Amino acid sequence: MNNGDVITFNSKKAFTYIKPLGSGGTGDTHLFLDETTGIQFAIKKYVPKDSQFTDEDYRRFVDEIIILFNISHPNIVRIYNYYLFPEAKTGYLQMEYVDGVSIDKFEPDGWGKDWNAIFSEVISAFEYLEQHNILHRDIRPANILIDRNENVKIIDFGFGKKLSNTTKNQNSILLNWPATEMPYEVQSKQEYDEQTEIYFVGVLFKHILKDDSADFRFQHILEKMTKVNPSQRYTSFHEIASDVSVGVLGEINFTDDQKDSYRCLADALSSHITCFIAKYSPITDISVILSKLSELIRCSSLENYIQDNSRLINCFVTGGYKYKPRTDIRFQIVADFYELIISLPPSKQKIIFDNIYERLSAVDVQPMDDELPF
Repeated sequence: MNNGDVITFNSKKAFTYIKPLGSGGTGDTHLFLDETTGIQFAIKKYVPKDSQFTDEDYRRFVDEIIILFNISHPNIVRIYNYYLFPEAKTGYLQMEYVDGVSIDKFEPDGWGKDWNAIFSEVISAFEYLEQHNILHRDIRPANILIDRNENVKIIDFGFGKKLSNTTKNQNSILLNWPATEMPYEVQSKQEYDEQTEIYFVGVLFKHILKDDSADFRFQHILEKMTKVNPSQRYTSFHEIASDVSVGVLGEINFTDDQKDSYRCLADALSSHITCFIAKYSPITDISVILSKLSELIRCSSLENYIQDNSRLINCFVTGGYKYKPRTDIRFQIVADFYELIISLPPSKQKIIFDNIYERLSAVDVQPMDDELPF
């Protein structure tokens, strides 16, 4: 073989048919079992809905393949292979099988993920698409699935569109969406852009949560997402993601004293760790952290300052790091933080520690000496 030679693999692959899964904008999807690996796959066959638009729909099907092959995100369905038959203007798309329910059928049980977590995953997926200049353009419950592990999976990119610098504001098709009010850009210009996608994701969540929004802490974000006037709406999913992650403490009614207690401890930790060696490895088991903090407090209770800063740092991280050994972290900062944590419910504890993990993740990471190339 020479560089540039086109090699064709004609070996046949056996799949066992299981059942139909559904029908989308550009094709029908069925469930198959790969006899070699024992893994189930969803295989979508391009099926033209109207012979008048066969060429256009086939192009959309190929566009879907191109889009999915160039993205990878835990909340977006994964593609494994494709089989095209251009002469017949048809083809097959072999994808990850999502065993779950559409988002409007999901019911949090109080033990797993709640609507706040589901919303955050959806925003993360669409922020990723935005970073890759991709519009989904078919926002409806059937295209956002929740699998058996309660992970969000965005599916069906049959109407998806890869944007370029010259096509960002081109007119687009108007999809069938059961919204009572359309955004201004659709009403006036029949245009679908990034802000339109934001609007429809917001409308979808408003529709789903209308009877289940008591514990949903991002209602203020939904209100801004669904402003009819785009000048009052979010301009990007990145902006939404920032509000979801950065504004959490203020949105769930932490008192000023509780915020101060968190910030004093987070400031002390982040300012005394010079760098992590090789990688940042946080301790994510809150019970382990509390146990370590309790022991540190017991051994430091007669002191005004923590005598060994590494003992405090070791309550939150594993692995190697460099730190400042000066004795200037007040004992009361650690004691107040511990009292704060044990007084909070698990949901608020998690938010506190998520913020600490985020703060520590900004500390520099240096390679180990034996990993240096020269």
